[in-house]
Amino acid sequence: MDQETRQQKERRVWRRLAASYDERTLATYRRAYELSIEKAVRVVTPDDDVLEIGCGTGIVTLGVAPHVRQLTCIDITPEMLAEAQAKVARRGLKNVVFRLGDGYHQPEADESFDVVLLFNLLHIVKEPESILREACRLLKPGGFVVSATDCFAEPVPLRARMLLGIQRMMKLAGVIPFVRYYHKLDLRKLFEDGGFEVREAEDLQAIPVNHYILARKNDRGELKTS
Repeated sequence: MDQETRQQKERRVWRRLAASYDERTLATYRRAYELSIEKAVRVVTPDDDVLEIGCGTGIVTLGVAPHVRQLTCIDITPEMLAEAQAKVARRGLKNVVFRLGDGYHQPEADESFDVVLLFNLLHIVKEPESILREACRLLKPGGFVVSATDCFAEPVPLRARMLLGIQRMMKLAGVIPFVRYYHKLDLRKLFEDGGFEVREAEDLQAIPVNHYILARKNDRGELKTS
């Protein structure tokens, strides 16, 4: 699949959901988002240059921006970016830069950022390995990725399993282009293979499992090859 086709598939879903995203998502994930912001704020410092890949409507953006020097936010969907930009403007934040794009390739030089935020992204992209590879390239030595990811393969009660079954059918029908069904151990391995050392991990939400990982770029910034 070429890059343009992939991007069109990803945008198709999110442009429809942009206007109602907060209402839909916070009904289920409000506390997980609050915890995500708390975790990120503990990692960043006022001198940090931070990159947020897949900022969506800016839920995490608003919480983190007051605590860093500059926050660069990218998203693949113009409608999502517009929602985030409007929130930032209303809040009067001057240290947030928005850019349309995806997380596979960024224009910045190697080692440009102190922290990369990857919230609720790795389970809905075609190539999560490429996202982490780019995050590793962009991070300064010893820099951190702060993330939360749905792990749909983890055990959940019957009703939740039924909803996940509907989700699988929507994926097969092409309504949802990319969904990955991680176990928590799969997610940890993804980070370790991508050049990171996992420093912290915990569930921010039980149903469905929303799993937090704090990972440090390893000393060599090397990906595992076997």
